Amino acid sequence: MVDFTDPHGGVVAEARSLVEEYVKADILTAKEPGTGAEALVIRSGNDVRALSPLLFDLYREAPLHRHGTAVMLSLESLMAHVNRFKDAESVIFADDERTKPSMTAVLDYHPTGGPGTAPRFGKHRATFAFPMSDEWRAWLATDGKKMSMTDFAAFLEDRLPDLMMLIPGEDELSEDIQHLVNELGGPDIIAGPTRLMELARGLSVNEQSTVRQVVNLASGEGQVHWNATHTDDTGAPVKVPKVFMIGIPIFRHGLFWRIAARLRYRVNAGAIVFWYELFRLDRTFDAAFRGAINQVRAETDLPVFLGRPEA
Repeated sequence: MVDFTDPHGGVVAEARSLVEEYVKADILTAKEPGTGAEALVIRSGNDVRALSPLLFDLYREAPLHRHGTAVMLSLESLMAHVNRFKDAESVIFADDERTKPSMTAVLDYHPTGGPGTAPRFGKHRATFAFPMSDEWRAWLATDGKKMSMTDFAAFLEDRLPDLMMLIPGEDELSEDIQHLVNELGGPDIIAGPTRLMELARGLSVNEQSTVRQVVNLASGEGQVHWNATHTDDTGAPVKVPKVFMIGIPIFRHGLFWRIAARLRYRVNAGAIVFWYELFRLDRTFDAAFRGAINQVRAETDLPVFLGRPEA
């Protein structure tokens, strides 16, 4: 029976005693039945939670395990980090998603073998997200975008360092690009930087003119005629090539890759618009990413898997 006359007792004191007893936290040791592994748990009322061993790393001379993910800012740094910490079981995963390609090194990966081999935590990692080059972003942003004569001329002038000139007998085209060139009329349909800038200047001269005729030639070129007292700087019709080449890196600070661009134009109500279509970007990207995989595989001597590691 509760003594209501006791200033230190009563219902309130009894209730407080019960609550304090219920919420009091106890640290216990729990043992796994199968392996006998022990873990510290904290029990508060009906709530039981395991205590992470990492909590005690601050009180040890050294942590029990390496853990954490290093974020690398270059492929060279990723390879150097891997070579510093790798062992015989380390692996690298490569994600070839074209909008955000990446690599993840799992330095404490599971050993090779079946169920009898002891697993590892896989918590010591390094990642690298491939940054796309500024050139790749610039050309991709206007790929297929229709532009006025003035805008197209300005774009070519801004991207002049990316334009490539092919040297006959020295520069070899990929099988895909060579097939495209053959289908469109042969090597003569490819415009070099000088020819493209002549086209840009001709378009600038005729900014306010009206197109009166477009003729497709057997050579694969087109001729654009303007209904004006001038056409281009020489007074001749402007010749429009079908293909030009650019040389740009896919990844920032990466190797340069040759990409073909089909030049297209259309006349509508006396006005002309230009655009380009980059040819087989998927294969160019895949080739660049394979090159990075081969480099990492060679310089780290580790297996590289296409995919993502276990979460």
